[in-house]
Amino acid sequence: MIKVPWKHAFYVGGFLAALCGVLGLVIAGGDLLTRNTISANKVKKEQDGLRKVYGDNAEFSEAVEVKDDAYASIGKYWTVKIQGDEVGRVYSTSGTNSYGTVSLLVGVNKNYSLGNIVVLENTESYAATLEEKYLDVYKNAEDKESVVDNVKCGATFGASMCRDMIKAAQNHYKGGDAK
Repeated sequence: MIKVPWKHAFYVGGFLAALCGVLGLVIAGGDLLTRNTISANKVKKEQDGLRKVYGDNAEFSEAVEVKDDAYASIGKYWTVKIQGDEVGRVYSTSGTNSYGTVSLLVGVNKNYSLGNIVVLENTESYAATLEEKYLDVYKNAEDKESVVDNVKCGATFGASMCRDMIKAAQNHYKGGDAK
């Protein structure tokens, strides 16, 4: 057994503690410096996404928070008007499973048919497969309802989660506070 003098162990421990403290301060400082920029970029991405769902001539209401456990995947929605007439809503949805996170903006038309979607975040381990085989197919489909229900794409868990988020948005509009 090797004997280490207590002073040496104390100095090494103190040095490591100080190093951890300095590194913690650097990380906290980096967070403070970038927090506002990251938040502003997230809001900008969301605003740009809204325009992609209904186009540049759409007018959006203030966001309405959804605090109903039955619609846990929905964070908020915007009512959409074009030339003064309500045409539908855009829902901000997100979900997480063991493969990652997906956040979508889902358009639901006034007649409750599904509209366009925009992917805000996709960290699924099969993200490319989910995009190519399910979300891109949905975006380009004439019959969006049948694409939503067809979740066999090689990223089935992610597609099922997206299906559930899209259906939750549609069902909220049908049975929620549709005005």
